[in-house]
Amino acid sequence: MKLFKPIICLFIVFLSLFSVVMIYGQSNQTEWIDKFIESFEMTDSNFKFYNLKSSIMIQKDVDIKELQSICVEIAQNLGDNHNELNLKKRKSEIFVNYNDKNTVISIVGVKKNSKEFYIIVDILNNKVYKNIENIYVKLENELEKYSNQININVCIAGEYTKKLKNTKISDILQKILYNMYAEKIDDIEEENFLSVNAYSKLLKENNLKYLNREMNLNIGIRYSEDDDRTTIYMATPIIKIDY
Repeated sequence: MKLFKPIICLFIVFLSLFSVVMIYGQSNQTEWIDKFIESFEMTDSNFKFYNLKSSIMIQKDVDIKELQSICVEIAQNLGDNHNELNLKKRKSEIFVNYNDKNTVISIVGVKKNSKEFYIIVDILNNKVYKNIENIYVKLENELEKYSNQININVCIAGEYTKKLKNTKISDILQKILYNMYAEKIDDIEEENFLSVNAYSKLLKENNLKYLNREMNLNIGIRYSEDDDRTTIYMATPIIKIDY
């Protein structure tokens, strides 16, 4: 009994330390999202939507039936109402759509050949943005079941009801870059359009090669003369929507 008690105590300590490591690992993995949202809020724009995109190659043998089951399961686990699912099949492709009043989830399963299967996930929400981290973690956890290489593209968009002056645009960009610990790499400027590519120390997992450098932060600003509105996009690593 004297030996048994110390063993139990050591076991409890081990479990406690393991739990702390697991919790820290998960929070550390997505802690950049808080700064990302904070930086968006500093733009003082009206939230328009956020978008998550990811594509993976399934790293195990499956057939088209199992691919369909995987796509449906992912949609069910990401969405709140299973009755909103819509399934379509076309030869070697599976299309699963989930649509409620707040969220649209599109999942495509593709059989490229007998050994290559892909899943593409696209999530759009135009009501709230405070839940980005929850959705990001959910999506990452779902995709990790089928692949070891997960890359998720995150974009959040806001809107102004006027055309911004150049001084205001410069001020917005400086706030974002400063808050994201980011350095501008280059920019592309046209009439009523600006795109800035940058590297943030907070976004090391999202790096892309660009101009022989690494980038992981993309900011786009576009003014529409038709409705006299300016839209700002913040994305990591890059904006993957038409704007």
